[in-house]
Amino acid sequence: MDNQKKNVLQKTKQLFRGFAREILIPIVLALIVIQYVIQAFQIPSGSMEDSLLTGDFLLGLKFTYGSPVPFTEKKFPGLTEPKPGDVVIFRYPGEPLYPDYDRKRYSHIANALMFGNFYWDHKPLPGNPSLVHYPLGPKDFIKRCIAVSGDSIEVKGGQLIYNGVPQTKLPGKGKYTSPYRSFSPRDELSLTKIPSPGDTIFLDSLPIEELWRIRSLMVQENPQDHFELHLSLLEDGKPLSNYMFENFKVPVENDRNLLLNTLFSSRRVVSQQITYGDTVTGPMPFAFFEKYALTGFLPRVDESIPVKGFKRVVDYEYFEGNQLKDLAHNVDLLNQTIAVDSLDSLADTIPQVQKHYELRRVITKNDSVIKQYVVQEPVYFMMGDNRDNSADSRYWGFVGQQNIKAKAFVIYFSFENSDQKFSFSNPFSWWRIPFKIRWTRLGRIIHMIGS
Repeated sequence: MDNQKKNVLQKTKQLFRGFAREILIPIVLALIVIQYVIQAFQIPSGSMEDSLLTGDFLLGLKFTYGSPVPFTEKKFPGLTEPKPGDVVIFRYPGEPLYPDYDRKRYSHIANALMFGNFYWDHKPLPGNPSLVHYPLGPKDFIKRCIAVSGDSIEVKGGQLIYNGVPQTKLPGKGKYTSPYRSFSPRDELSLTKIPSPGDTIFLDSLPIEELWRIRSLMVQENPQDHFELHLSLLEDGKPLSNYMFENFKVPVENDRNLLLNTLFSSRRVVSQQITYGDTVTGPMPFAFFEKYALTGFLPRVDESIPVKGFKRVVDYEYFEGNQLKDLAHNVDLLNQTIAVDSLDSLADTIPQVQKHYELRRVITKNDSVIKQYVVQEPVYFMMGDNRDNSADSRYWGFVGQQNIKAKAFVIYFSFENSDQKFSFSNPFSWWRIPFKIRWTRLGRIIHMIGS
C-alpha cells in the first residue's frame, strides 16, 4: 500500500514538473517578455508609407526607452530617449487612459491586444455590469520622431523646417505628393518650440489651439489628475448662453470633419460640390465647442441605458483642437467694424463698432483654475513619413514621455490584402496566402529602411 502511495506521489510530482516545464514556465516567460521586452504592432493605415506598409507586423523594443513598472504609471530607466529619426510606438495622446477619464472609478484588468482593453467599474449604474470593454482604445500609434525638447519646427508649403533648416529630404521612404496646398496643419504650421522639462508655460498668453495642445500634455504627464478646458463667450463682458453663430465659416479639411458634420446637419448650408480648401458657411451653436473642448472626447454610448450581458462597451467621439482656431477666427469676425450710411446721404460712411465679443478660456486641474504649467519630462513631436496622409503632432500636438512605449525594431511578417481577395472566413481563398505575403520585407530592420 505504501509503495502504491509512493508511486502515485511520484507520478504526481512528475506530472507537475512536466506541466511547469512545458506550459507554466513558458507562459510566465512570455508574459515577462511582453511586459518588459517587446511590443507587437500591426500597421493599420498608410501614414508611414512607403517606409512601413499597411499589413506590416513589427516588433518594438520596450526596454530601449524604459519598460513599464507593473501596477504604476512609472517606467524603469531606459537605455536612451527617442531621438529625431527614430520610429516610435506610443499611446495616442488624444484618448483617455481610463474610461470616462476616471482612473479612480475604473481598474485596468487586461490588454487583449487586437480586442482592446478590459476594465472593472467599481460604481456601475443600476442595470449595468461591472466589466467594461474598451475595444478601440487606448490606441497605440506609430510615427517618426521629428523633434525633441528644445528643438524648433515649422511647416511651410508642406516642407518641414527643423531648427531653422529646411529639410529637403524625407526620412525613410517617406513621400509628399499632393499638389494641393492649404492652411491646414498638414501644409502650414507656425514656428513651434518643443517644450523642455522645467519650462514654465503661461496659459493666458497662448493662442487657443496651442492651449489645447498644452492641455493634452498636462493630461499625459499627470494621468492621476483631471484637466478640463472651459470655454465661454462674452458679449460686452456678460456671458452668453445658447449662442448661435449665424454665419460660421469653416475651411473644408480632414481635421474639421466633426465641425463640418455639425454645420451640415442644420440643413441651412447651400448644397453644392465642395473640395478641400473651400470655405463653407452656416449656423453653428457655441455649445458644440463648449462640450467637446471640455475634455476632448464625448461618449458615443449612453451609459444610462442598461446593458444586457456580462460587459458594457465604451467608445468615444474625438475632437481635433484645430477647430478651436476656427472658433477664435469667427469670434474675431463678430468684432470687425462695419460701415453704415449716415443720416445725411451726402456724408461719407462712418465706421461703427459692433458689440464686443470675447472668447474666455480657463483650464482647471481637479476643478481648480490654473494659470501656468511647468513641463515635467521630455517632449516629442511626431510625424508620419507619408506627409500627405498622417494624423500626427501637426494636428494633436506633443507626445509626452509617459506615452512613449517602444522603439520600432523589426518587421517579422507582412501581408498585402488591399484587394480583400483573402478572407479567413472563406476557405476557398486560403490558397492565396503564399502570394499575399511580402517575403522581401520579412526580417527587415526598421531604422535601416531607406538608408
